[in-house]
Amino acid sequence: MEKNEIMTDENQLSSEEIKKLRNLIDTEEIKKLRLKYSYHMDARELDDLMDVFADGAVCGYGPYGDWEGKETIYNNYKETFKDTINTPFVSMHVNTNHLVEITGPDTAKGRVYLLDVITKNMDGSDIEEGKSNFLWFALYDEEYIKIDGEWKVKRMDLHFFWPERHIADDFSTKFVL
Repeated sequence: MEKNEIMTDENQLSSEEIKKLRNLIDTEEIKKLRLKYSYHMDARELDDLMDVFADGAVCGYGPYGDWEGKETIYNNYKETFKDTINTPFVSMHVNTNHLVEITGPDTAKGRVYLLDVITKNMDGSDIEEGKSNFLWFALYDEEYIKIDGEWKVKRMDLHFFWPERHIADDFSTKFVL
């Protein structure tokens, strides 16, 4: 809008458009949060990784169990990555097809595809020539909460589809937008 242009009813945003803009901004902030999660995990920056979680967060990781609370999440990641903690990007979490639904002023849910690839074996050794470097194909179901204006992960459930299937009993293909 030009500096001297006067707002008219024709170029004013309706309350519905303002709500849509707020939802778009929140959706983008949630998507950025998700990308931070994967980046900090892959970079093995566990302290920064904990910043994406709300206090009391729960991570349901199928064969890895349910991790409750930031301290447990931190310690379990540290144990999981003990052989590669000093080798960033041994695994790379490629996130795609991120659906986000804003469910309230401070709540949302999301569903994200995960293509988890490795650049080395999880023990730090080189991948054998000709062996697949795909570790997992999976799907995250997440709940988010806005705390003091900042989105955090409240709950994260990971459903594994390949090479092994570990899917929660209550898993549904329905994701309503």
